[in-house]
Amino acid sequence: MKIVSFDKVPEKFKKTIKDSDLSDKDLEEAEGLLAWPRQITPEIALKLKNLKALQTFSAGVDDLNFSVLPKNIQIFSNAGAYSKPVAELAWALALSLAKNVGKKYRLKSYTLYNKKALVLGAGGIGSEIAKIAKKGFSCMVTGISRSFKNSSFFDRILSVESLESELAKADIIFSSLPLNKLTKGLLNSTNLYKIKQYVILVNVGRAEVFDEEGLFEFLKERKDVRFGTDVFWRHDGQEDFSSKFWQLENFTGTPHTAGAWENEEVINEAKSIACKNIMDYFRKGYAKNEVKLEDYV
Repeated sequence: MKIVSFDKVPEKFKKTIKDSDLSDKDLEEAEGLLAWPRQITPEIALKLKNLKALQTFSAGVDDLNFSVLPKNIQIFSNAGAYSKPVAELAWALALSLAKNVGKKYRLKSYTLYNKKALVLGAGGIGSEIAKIAKKGFSCMVTGISRSFKNSSFFDRILSVESLESELAKADIIFSSLPLNKLTKGLLNSTNLYKIKQYVILVNVGRAEVFDEEGLFEFLKERKDVRFGTDVFWRHDGQEDFSSKFWQLENFTGTPHTAGAWENEEVINEAKSIACKNIMDYFRKGYAKNEVKLEDYV
């Protein structure tokens, strides 16, 4: 078993995983690879002659170029590794919007306690958001998801077919949805207008789950709805952190900092989870978070 990594791994894994001075021979012999999705270029992929498993450091894999990867390998994401810090930031955005943090003039204050919370995407992040909603704010929590990491934090668990009707009922809406063929543009100019007055809307999944223009026009018209995001739409292949959404008074955001950005504690923990997962695959024959190719290809 030979596992290599394109990024530094925590010290306790260095005896098992090679993470520096990788040669072409290392890549050709590697059966396991840890990497960030964008590190797998076509040139790199050609060298992965014996690869059996790819483990991403990232929770999302929408930046992975599936077309260049060797056939018949198993791909594992790092879903759940950033759940707690992302959930913290989701609620920071919600509270900032509700209480007008950072505003120098007085605006209507929204209350979040004992409200109806809707969580879209109930994996690790969505479950942690729901936990805070339930235990911290006594919310009635509804989840819409294909699967639930921890259903005990939800009062109601529903499928995506219930999206429009549930949007019309919620006081606080969180999206932690991944980006794939099924979710791209899921929240659009049609169903956004189902949202009732004085709602807090937060996105910590992927920006492209929302139709950018539809959301912008909706927020311009519906100034009572407040929107916060940690993720932005990609233009020319890069997230546009200078987005026009900053023009809106009912908007706040952070430049994709919810996960491991500039936080050594979070990134080391996430890397440890990724390392352990790919080692489990080779030692036990199974691992968590196997990517469903049909969602992306």
